[in-house]
Amino acid sequence: MRKRMWFPVLLLCLALTLTGCSEEESGGFLQMTILDTGKSDCIVIEAGESVIVNDTADADDAAAICAFLDERGKTRIEYVILSHFDKDHIGSAADLLSRYEVGCVLMPDYEEDSETYISLMQAIEETDTAYERLKKDVSFSVEGVSFYVDAPREDDYENDNNYSLITCVINGENRFLLMGDAKKIRTGEFLSSAMARERYDLIKMPHHGNYTKNLETLFETAKPRYAVLTPDPERLRVEEETVGLLDEFGCEAYYTDEGAVTVVSDGSQVHVSQF
Repeated sequence: MRKRMWFPVLLLCLALTLTGCSEEESGGFLQMTILDTGKSDCIVIEAGESVIVNDTADADDAAAICAFLDERGKTRIEYVILSHFDKDHIGSAADLLSRYEVGCVLMPDYEEDSETYISLMQAIEETDTAYERLKKDVSFSVEGVSFYVDAPREDDYENDNNYSLITCVINGENRFLLMGDAKKIRTGEFLSSAMARERYDLIKMPHHGNYTKNLETLFETAKPRYAVLTPDPERLRVEEETVGLLDEFGCEAYYTDEGAVTVVSDGSQVHVSQF
């Protein structure tokens, strides 16, 4: 298990405070935490004092997610981005909507007949929370940090994972790519976009470690220094080809079954730690 690495994070925070650079020149302060919620996704992004949550793990993870936000003193979430409607990505969304003020929910443009999806939509209605089903890509900025959400191109997919919204987070010179559960078709769609031609410091790997051949094409351009995978403790979905890809590109891999992963960026430097 990786040890705590607080010192680099503290140095980076201090450096950001002392530089006095404008947000336009260097971005803002960004902390991204990929929580340890088992084979599920929940990523809490702190842009300055604001919070964006990318996916909300399973229903039984609500207490842990809320505890994390409460410890950080958060009472409002600017955006909840739901990559797709599998229960391990939207399970705690209804709880978050009920407990916190949420500015807007972004989701793909399809529906699902499941208990978690019905609970999500009921919570949106009961709390009168704004939401948008994305038919086109959208972008927004929060405290100097830019977000680009890549939307699915088709109306229907045989595999629900291909509805995944893919989120690009840009802070100054630093870039982070959150792939949801994108499979081969969806990854191929993203590869046709301008954002796929960017270099990324870190990639949250798709579908808990599953491999698709066109990931190699993405890595040839992205050249990530770090990758985060969200598998179950047995890492059943982490395929040998995925591990081989990460090794081939010299990518430092973090697995959330070993603990939450914290990424800190000041717009020019990135530090990753795990505890």
